[in-house]
Amino acid sequence: MSPRPLDTTPEAWAVYNAALDRMSGGERVRVALELSDAVRDMRLAGLRARHPDATHDELIRRVVLEDYGIELPAIK
Repeated sequence: MSPRPLDTTPEAWAVYNAALDRMSGGERVRVALELSDAVRDMRLAGLRARHPDATHDELIRRVVLEDYGIELPAIK
């Protein structure tokens, strides 16, 4: 068990850990993938708000550049 986040009450942390304990490995993977998808979607929504004229491919290229420092060529 990891340390309790400072912004989480002990009661909430106990409920969270109990929920994790009830999940199978496959369920944990599914939830992790759903959370990953949600974070990616929020990030793209933020980029889309700042760059409303950018195409989806341009937004993805911007994410790769910001995260990995790799500038991908434009898709033609």
